[in-house]
Amino acid sequence: MRHRIDSAVPGRHRSTGRQPTEKHPAGEGHRDEHMRTFFVQVAQALPVDDDLLLVGDGEVVEHFAEQVRTDDDSHGRKRRIEVETGGPLTERQLLARIRTFAGSPAKRYLPR
Repeated sequence: MRHRIDSAVPGRHRSTGRQPTEKHPAGEGHRDEHMRTFFVQVAQALPVDDDLLLVGDGEVVEHFAEQVRTDDDSHGRKRRIEVETGGPLTERQLLARIRTFAGSPAKRYLPR
C-alpha cells in the first residue's frame, strides 16, 4: 500500500560562517518537536501487523524506526522492521528492494 504524508518539518540549516558552539537560529529548536509530530502521523498510517522496510538517506529514518520499535514493544507487538539507508532510488530500484524484503526477488535470466 502506498500512502503519501507530506512533512512540515523544517530543514536543518547550517551556515559555514558560524562557530558550532554559538546558538542556533530561533526556529532550529522547534525542529525536533515538528519531527516527533510527523513521526506520530506516519506511524498512525501504518498497519500494526505489517512488516516494515524503511528506506531513506539520513539518520531520520533510523530515528523513526526506533520510535516504531519502542511503540511496538510497549504494545506487545512483534514485527520485522528493517532500515536501508542510501541515496534516491528509481521506481524500479524501490520495487526490487520491496520484492527482496518480501521474500520474492525478481527472477534474473542470463542472456542466451
